[in-house]
Amino acid sequence: MLFISLAAAAALAFQQAPAAAEPPPADEATVSGVVISAPPLDEKKAIESFVETIAADSGNGRIARWDRKVCPGVAGVKPEYAQLVADRIAALSVKVGLEPGAPGCKVNVLVLFTADADASVQRAMKSTPQAFSRYDLEMTSGRKALRQFMNSDAPVRWWHVTHRVTEDGTKYNSGDQVQVYSTGRISSRTRDDFDRAIVVVDAKRVGQVRFAALADYIAFVSLAQIDPQAEPKTGSSILNLFADKALGIEPSDALTSWDIAYLTGVYEARRDTRNSDGQKRDITRTMGKSLKEGEEGGDKPKE
Repeated sequence: MLFISLAAAAALAFQQAPAAAEPPPADEATVSGVVISAPPLDEKKAIESFVETIAADSGNGRIARWDRKVCPGVAGVKPEYAQLVADRIAALSVKVGLEPGAPGCKVNVLVLFTADADASVQRAMKSTPQAFSRYDLEMTSGRKALRQFMNSDAPVRWWHVTHRVTEDGTKYNSGDQVQVYSTGRISSRTRDDFDRAIVVVDAKRVGQVRFAALADYIAFVSLAQIDPQAEPKTGSSILNLFADKALGIEPSDALTSWDIAYLTGVYEARRDTRNSDGQKRDITRTMGKSLKEGEEGGDKPKE
């Protein structure tokens, strides 16, 4: 099994981070005693910026997603913490219309906690390169992105392997011959589905964060292919968990309404578009609708 040799046995515990001071307003800058206020973006442009900042394509120019079932497996952390992460991934998958795997299911989302992510990733790459599709046997974000994953100094890093799939569910790789009934300028009659995801958490680099917030962060990057460099400046996002902490800003302690709206958009967007442009427009529309409904229900997102 591809994921077996990636698991590590390390008992790790995380403490709650102390509250940080309130940050200065993000849209103001002081120059020689003069306060200059930048005009706020309108909501649509703010959402478009959010989507453009965090979305990463599958390597095929489209935004991939899980098709039906998600089966998380968590290694390297105490059982109670592992269960919390697995439960959070399962709960979020249900929220976007997926089906969590039953006990004993074949793991397709592996979350590995380790005290040395660099060494763990290097060992895994040597022992099971096929788990990462290192030799381009399947679809990934490419060799450059894989090198960045291997050499990342981020507290959490992730890697998705994707399959091209025809509308009748047939998986195929580049160079394979498959039957596609019809195509058009807008629709390709194929889609990109995640086959597996690997999330590596470096305990030393994580530092002191609320474990529940970390679990939400992991769940988010497990269910969507997110740009590893993404630090969205519009809206609010769990993706800024570590950047905010480094700046002395109190980070979000859970998935935000913007995060939930984005995931909802990904899983409601058209899957057979020729490129990600149409999918991003779909996501933007869904986010606008979801955030508006949240505001009307009293759940106004932070700007």
